[in-house]
Amino acid sequence: MRDWHCAVGARQKRDANAVKPLCVCNYEGGYDAALLTHICTLYDLPPLVGRALIRRGVTDDGAINAFLHPSFHDLCDPFALPDMEAAVSRIRRAVACGERICVYGDYDADGVCATAILIDCLRRLGADAFYRIPSRHGEGYGLHAEALREIARDGARLVITVDNGISALDEAQTCRLLGMELIVTDHHLPREVLPAACAVVAATRGDSAYPNAALCGAGVALQLSRALDPGGDHGNWLALAAVATVADVVPLLGENRAIVSLGLETISDHVGLSALLSCAGQGDRPLTGETLAFLLAPRLNAAGRMSDADRAVTLLLSQDAAQAAELAAWLDGQNRMRRTEEQRILNDIETRYPPDTLSDRRSIVLFGEDWHLGVIGIVASRLTERFHRPTLLFGKSGDLLTGSCRSIPNLDLHACLTAFSDRFERFGGHARAAGITMLPERFDAFAADLESYLLRHVPAETFEPVSPFEEDIDPAELTVEAVSALQRLAPFGEGNPEPVFRMINAELADVRRIGGQGTHASMTVRREASAFRAVGFGFGGRTAELAAPVHWTLLYAPQRNEFGGCARVELRLAEAFPVDAAKVFRAFLSKVLYNTDVDYDKLCEVFVASHGVSPFAALHLEADALRRRYVRLRRMIGDGVPMRTASELVDADDLFACCLFLDLGFLLADQQRGQIVPVPQPLQRQLTDSALYRRAVRAQI
Repeated sequence: MRDWHCAVGARQKRDANAVKPLCVCNYEGGYDAALLTHICTLYDLPPLVGRALIRRGVTDDGAINAFLHPSFHDLCDPFALPDMEAAVSRIRRAVACGERICVYGDYDADGVCATAILIDCLRRLGADAFYRIPSRHGEGYGLHAEALREIARDGARLVITVDNGISALDEAQTCRLLGMELIVTDHHLPREVLPAACAVVAATRGDSAYPNAALCGAGVALQLSRALDPGGDHGNWLALAAVATVADVVPLLGENRAIVSLGLETISDHVGLSALLSCAGQGDRPLTGETLAFLLAPRLNAAGRMSDADRAVTLLLSQDAAQAAELAAWLDGQNRMRRTEEQRILNDIETRYPPDTLSDRRSIVLFGEDWHLGVIGIVASRLTERFHRPTLLFGKSGDLLTGSCRSIPNLDLHACLTAFSDRFERFGGHARAAGITMLPERFDAFAADLESYLLRHVPAETFEPVSPFEEDIDPAELTVEAVSALQRLAPFGEGNPEPVFRMINAELADVRRIGGQGTHASMTVRREASAFRAVGFGFGGRTAELAAPVHWTLLYAPQRNEFGGCARVELRLAEAFPVDAAKVFRAFLSKVLYNTDVDYDKLCEVFVASHGVSPFAALHLEADALRRRYVRLRRMIGDGVPMRTASELVDADDLFACCLFLDLGFLLADQQRGQIVPVPQPLQRQLTDSALYRRAVRAQI
């Protein structure tokens, strides 16, 4: 399987100041005709879906079955996790002896779901169990000595962490001194030394042979609960683990895919999650990965961000519909407050830092005296998406600075920050997200040194954003049946994104704003004999541009929409790129000038495949017009002109003419002199002798 990646940006806000992405297809493999026919025939799939499976490396019958039909049997053996047997043995002894057990969680969606899973399991086993969630604002992430002393005073003999603890070396010793034993369950990256606990259950351990190293914290809690109680309420546990898996943005492949698929089937039976969905306005719409990502996860996160995460756990454990409805309404209100605070911080940043000062750097490291610590992580994600730079935002926490850090693909931020770990009071996280606590006086030097580190150690191309797509397809393939079958690839998310395709040479019509505030755009997309309605979420500010009479390259996710009993295919736009003929021909000319032996036929073939025929469509190809341009080019060139001068021509027709006359042999690219020179006595040629001219004429016909 070749490396490939795709992402749909339908939910992303379009921003004129954002770093502009490149349109890239990262899949370079081919499609074996016999294999494609086998897959499509055996599983009754259209070629559109068969090719998608091949791109994902899902080609043998066992893998296809598991991918298309995730089941409970796809969950790994819980006892394959390191120290699982020791953890289960110690917990069962605690239950049998009536020892008080504290589940120590985290305040994000993963942490509260993990806490609820394990508390529910322990209480079903008859354990004397309670939970403790640290305050984001007063304590911060992870185990704390003072919290452990309070837990000891509450009579706990056993502490079980979920979604934290793997780096808590000092706190593990504190736990022992307080007369309590510690079991760590976590999914974060460990240090070189593990905490001194009676069990450290984590697939991320260096000695782990567990097949899925990408379990989230709730996934580990699910496996521990399954090991403790094989006949337990796996439906409710899977529902919670599904939300956490999507919220923590771990790859939706293998076991994680099964967790989310099975959890989506049971969420409607979960009292707390059902109340939250109702409050969020889900209605009767089908549950998808997007439902978890955009409706459930933000509201569960809002509790810990803005106030008290305990209420989120109470909701997830509730069996009373009225109580659940009240708690869900409170969480919804917290989420509205979160959005308001998020926008305030973004406005503050935009006022203080012009966009070009941020995009010119390789990292964005900022501090705000009054920035809400529960929200800066979301704002960091927004800036990372906008500028394609790792972003570290810091707020004040007592006498310290607390930072939330987000990274970009192919940049392991955790590894980068490890080089500065001696400057932090606390530090932990993943490749794409991390948390830092540091002294204020170290901030400026750290920001400067991180920038220098990235300049020295990370290639420049890492900071060039791309908008990937899976393939160009014939619009005729976009039938209702084929697009419906694409949903068999769901649930979509990290590692298995919703398929995004490219359409070149598209025409747009009937462009208009839609949505309450005109935030989005609706239009008709035409290509050859095909026409589709399309919606661009966040494209409302681009309606004037989209209505211009130019051809477009579109990235889109096809959707099935049913209205009034009639099903049709619609497109959800991810990106829209106007075809800039001058820019395209400048790139073409550059390839001509710096290749000693140019195969124009081949170059044209590649050129058209990449950009479509639209750059040729508006050219003036009349013989008289081209003769006049040749005279003008000869006058400009004289006895010779530097190649860069020709490549700086701004007019698309001039650029095309320069390429044309190089193709015909009237001009010559002298590589040794680095100049374009005239040919004194060129051979007599016809315009039709040029592959470039023939292609341009065909495009206009």
